[in-house]
Amino acid sequence: MNSLYNHALKQSHSLQRDLDKFQSGQDSSAGLQGQISVSLGGLQRSIDEYESVARGELIPVKKETALTRVGKFRHDLQEMKTRFESIKKQQEVAQNEQNRDQLLRRPNRGGSGNQAPEYPYQPMSRDEFAMREQSFARNTESQLDDFIGQAQNLLENLTDQHGILKKTQKKILDTANHLGLSQNVIRYIERRSAQDKWIFYGGIVVTVFIMWLIIHYLR
Repeated sequence: MNSLYNHALKQSHSLQRDLDKFQSGQDSSAGLQGQISVSLGGLQRSIDEYESVARGELIPVKKETALTRVGKFRHDLQEMKTRFESIKKQQEVAQNEQNRDQLLRRPNRGGSGNQAPEYPYQPMSRDEFAMREQSFARNTESQLDDFIGQAQNLLENLTDQHGILKKTQKKILDTANHLGLSQNVIRYIERRSAQDKWIFYGGIVVTVFIMWLIIHYLR
């Protein structure tokens, strides 16, 4: 049970760092926002799993301590969700104001006053075209790095969850032996653990395949 607690605590600290980075403007990319959303879901699952194990604890003191920790985790998670949504709204408002200011400052190429330009869509010069291509290349590379980082984060989460499942399986089997459960129940638990293992390996394969597709088609 301590491993589940430490894992959830690690996820919570990582989420706080990402939210600080997002709020400060150090990184406001779509990749970081997607990573935060995935991490929030992962922390929710870890808390649910920790609570499930805590409710099965036989020692009253340990059970009470674990459930208290679960309550704090849930409170912190709700605060982080609220903070995330608030930051997104603030940045959306700031972006809209910036776009409006740029639109108001845009010069009227068709002449002075309110006269509409005779040719509103002028062809770009060679320098303007080159700058636009460079900007597009930089944005594409940045998004590619964000996607790869998000995929790596998912892969790490899968690896952590696999380790937790193995430890949980061992504890369940030990408990089952102590309680004298039938061999059929134990074999059923082992079959479910094997299915979880294949799901884990399948998740790794899918994640690696997606990373390969991103690298292959965007680079």
